[in-house]
Amino acid sequence: MRMQRIWLVMMLILFAPALVQAKTVLASGAGYRSVVDDLTDAYTHETGNEIERIYGNMARIVAQARSSGNVDLLLGDVIFLEQAKLPFIAKQVLGHGRLVAAFPKGSSFNGIQDFLAPEVKRIAIPDTTRAIYGKAALQYIQNKRVYEEVQPKIMMVATVPQAASYVIAGEVDFALINLTHARKIKDSIGGYTIIDEKAYSPIKIIIGQLETKSGTLSSETFLQFLRSDTAQEIIARHGM
Repeated sequence: MRMQRIWLVMMLILFAPALVQAKTVLASGAGYRSVVDDLTDAYTHETGNEIERIYGNMARIVAQARSSGNVDLLLGDVIFLEQAKLPFIAKQVLGHGRLVAAFPKGSSFNGIQDFLAPEVKRIAIPDTTRAIYGKAALQYIQNKRVYEEVQPKIMMVATVPQAASYVIAGEVDFALINLTHARKIKDSIGGYTIIDEKAYSPIKIIIGQLETKSGTLSSETFLQFLRSDTAQEIIARHGM
């Protein structure tokens, strides 16, 4: 009996790792946190499967996916992910991003001319080299031909949520962020205005599946969920 118990313990030690299913890891641009949280929560509610989430600017999460080898799914704009040249085995369109001008309580935004007002001192935008909405914000200002006048007022920060936090605190006059995040914080700010979509390049949001050690089955299950009516309703609700 003693030998049988020892054998059983040894077998459990050897095979226990195979009995524990690793969580699917999804890395996403920080500006999509609200929609990703709602999607993954709904997925877990329906299936019982959990998704581990990582957020940051696109450059950071792409670097993390490349170096760690533990990121199963990567969510962001199609141009950035294609330029990253990661070994995706599947891609799926999630929706389209839209740029908005968010403003503190007691204020408003009626067009680019508002940026030129002498009382406007600071305009927060995400990093123009690392965040897609920073790139879009810069394109918008340049294409409206006001860059020279507006540039001294620009306060560049790392991510969309950081830009938004300055609006919430009333420390900037405006922030150029994405619609999805603006909807998340709408009760904490004065409001937001969707800006001219012709003044910046279209933003297509995709989710890419990477081949990882944890396998592809759970990732494929989540991608299937994203095509469901439940997921599509959540995506639409977040303005994508």
